[in-house]
Amino acid sequence: MIEGYLVGDREAVARFSHFGPELQSQLVKRVTRLAFALQKRVQETKLSDQVLHVRTGRLRRSINSRVEEDGARVYGFVGTNVVYGQRHEMGFSGTENVKAHSRLMTVAFGRKVKDPRQISVRAFSRQIKYAARPFLRPALAEMKPEIVKGMEQALRDAAKVAFT
Repeated sequence: MIEGYLVGDREAVARFSHFGPELQSQLVKRVTRLAFALQKRVQETKLSDQVLHVRTGRLRRSINSRVEEDGARVYGFVGTNVVYGQRHEMGFSGTENVKAHSRLMTVAFGRKVKDPRQISVRAFSRQIKYAARPFLRPALAEMKPEIVKGMEQALRDAAKVAFT
């Protein structure tokens, strides 16, 4: 039979009571750093010709990160508010409505036009099927070991502060 005794139990309980806020603080710091690192990875690797070819840079510039706390939980979000970003990430199959617009006509019937001019295009619908070309999910999967390591380190850092 093995018996154990806790000497200084009041001091230990006092230290454990401070562990929660310190852990929360460490997690917020770590999740903030990791979310920013994921944002940077998406922008610099996935959206710089590795997955999608850059045309204007709008999607790459729209990638953002934020951290939210809900009680004891800490959430890190990385995403975009650009509508076509979701189509690239998840794919799309369905009807697309194109608004009426004007465009510069430079070619007609397969030949160049001598004097390019603006023409009006009526609104129309078309059936489309975009294949998924994800850029967020693969970056998250690649960073999984780093994220797990970061959460473990946050726990260790909080324990060091709580027990010193």
